[in-house]
Amino acid sequence: MLVAGLVVAAFGGLVIYLLVSNVESLSRPFLKFLGYFLIFVSAVELLILIWVLVFIAISDWSIWGLSFDGFWREQLSAIYFIKEWLYSWFWNDLMNLFFVFLPAVVFLTLRTTITTVLGFWALAASKRQV
Repeated sequence: MLVAGLVVAAFGGLVIYLLVSNVESLSRPFLKFLGYFLIFVSAVELLILIWVLVFIAISDWSIWGLSFDGFWREQLSAIYFIKEWLYSWFWNDLMNLFFVFLPAVVFLTLRTTITTVLGFWALAASKRQV
């Protein structure tokens, strides 16, 4: 699990570094699309985060006890097969880090923050390009 966390941190940092350092070579329409896409994804993630918080408030789960896997299992059981399918394609320790180890509130807060910041950065970068 620790290795998966380090891999995610290193890969995420590398992707963000490459985006920031090569922003001049990216086209303005791509940056604009990326920015709007990430802002849209952030809004969806915020809605899911609110859903998780409401679910925690009306159930016996605690903020630190509800993993994203538990949320999927109880609230998204109709599409739970997608999570199982993802396990067949990706590294299981990596999937366990996101779905089992991290509490759903922490996972969604981190994702929402990162996608929002990157979305606004991409929009600002597209406005700076001529």
